[in-house]
Amino acid sequence: MLEHLNFNFSFYDWLLIFMVTALGTLSAYLKDPQLKAVTATIPIPCGFAYIAVGLPMGAANAISGFMCLLYVHIVRVLHYKVKIPIVPSIIAGLAFFVALGTFLMPRIPDSEPVFIGVCIFDLIVGIVLFQTQDYKAGVRYKTPLPVYIKAPAIAGVVGGLMLIKRLMGGFCTSFPMMNSIVSYESRYSLGDQCRQLPLFLIAGPFMFVEMHFIETRLGWNHWIVLLCGYVLFAAIYWPLNQELKRRNERAEKSYRSRK
Repeated sequence: MLEHLNFNFSFYDWLLIFMVTALGTLSAYLKDPQLKAVTATIPIPCGFAYIAVGLPMGAANAISGFMCLLYVHIVRVLHYKVKIPIVPSIIAGLAFFVALGTFLMPRIPDSEPVFIGVCIFDLIVGIVLFQTQDYKAGVRYKTPLPVYIKAPAIAGVVGGLMLIKRLMGGFCTSFPMMNSIVSYESRYSLGDQCRQLPLFLIAGPFMFVEMHFIETRLGWNHWIVLLCGYVLFAAIYWPLNQELKRRNERAEKSYRSRK
């Protein structure tokens, strides 16, 4: 019964909960909204979910990266445009992710051409958005709650989200556990979170492809595969993040000069 309800967490599940809780707590105490958004896009939770799930990188992983982009925009639109409170907006975004993921999971062909095609799609979307989106500095804010209250609260949320891990299969690796936490902590600056996701869509596909072929062709240990993926991701993500920061700063200076 416990196995069916997904309460039977493995060591890697608990490790994933710990890592996401630690990152989520860090994001709560960062004032810089872009740094908050960075904690939602660095692939530490994604990588540990990959270890916990034990499945090779495939099309589901690449598709779920794009679904994370849809998630953050759904939350932003619902909260800012429709004026729905942040928590119901996050729940609606998560419900969309789960519904779409469970619908697509049995329908995605398990083939390398589909996987590569989705990775190319993610890359193109990421580049287009990165080059065309608006840039501006967000609202600086950190939680007023003490860490001994905030950290257990985040751990409880993450533990609840983990209950659907097995339901999501390969989609779990990019399931918006961190994004949901950061959405709440960045509720005064959701635009920064939306501007950060294209960076993941640019760097993520290279990481996915590298990890897929190292695992399927060389049969290396999952931890070594993950480390290789992290190195490549960081090499692409870091300069992009620096450029995003410069664009935000230029936009802020331009805004101030017009006032």
